[in-house]
Amino acid sequence: MIIDAHTHIGESIFGYKQTPVELICSMDECGIDMALLCPVKPFSYHLEPENDFVAKTVREFPNRFIGFGRVDPRLGKKAVLELDRCIRELGLKGIMLHPWEETFAINSKLVYPIMEKAATYGIPVMVSGGHTRLSHPLQIGDIASEFPEVNIIATSGGQINISGMALYDAEMMLEENKNVYMETSGIYREDFIENMIRKLGSYRVIFGSNSPQLDLRYELLRIQTAEVGEDERKDVLGKTIARLLKL
Repeated sequence: MIIDAHTHIGESIFGYKQTPVELICSMDECGIDMALLCPVKPFSYHLEPENDFVAKTVREFPNRFIGFGRVDPRLGKKAVLELDRCIRELGLKGIMLHPWEETFAINSKLVYPIMEKAATYGIPVMVSGGHTRLSHPLQIGDIASEFPEVNIIATSGGQINISGMALYDAEMMLEENKNVYMETSGIYREDFIENMIRKLGSYRVIFGSNSPQLDLRYELLRIQTAEVGEDERKDVLGKTIARLLKL
């Protein structure tokens, strides 16, 4: 089974959009069985309706989609209450934090109540990684070390700088924090993906496309053509996220 562990549905204020039907069509073209849905930041700035939309889509297509909620830590207690609602009422499987689009540092004290609540529920937290001053890999390492009981999925392996200057920091962060999983979208160097599979183990590397911001077909192809063992490839393409989410 192939699971894309990072997709978005809805229309974002940042210009990208995708409907569930469009995503299913792309998945079918690529032979992807399931996808993990994350909400976008809408023009209204209110994430609650987007969480509802993700939950509704999962109910409509339970064999194709898994849902994560999204909260803004800057809202304090309201964010914690929304996290509660996402898990207890909407039945979502984890929480996404987007430091760039919500404009907060992932290692700031604002995030602590969210991490504490995630620890209580035993759910993973997806962090949009690699954004300067907000979710640099070493900042992700800071929050991971403060909450070793919370599993963190760092998108793009925690770095999106195509100069490669953050690769060393990302590698160090991943090696030092065993509760951080590396998601593969936007990692432009395939050899970095291959190297981290060897160093971390395939049970800590997760395929994600970040569709529709990135091209689902290309992101999948890089994993399909990576020079790794077939058992490792199966882990990255689905088994690792399935174990993490207890599917």
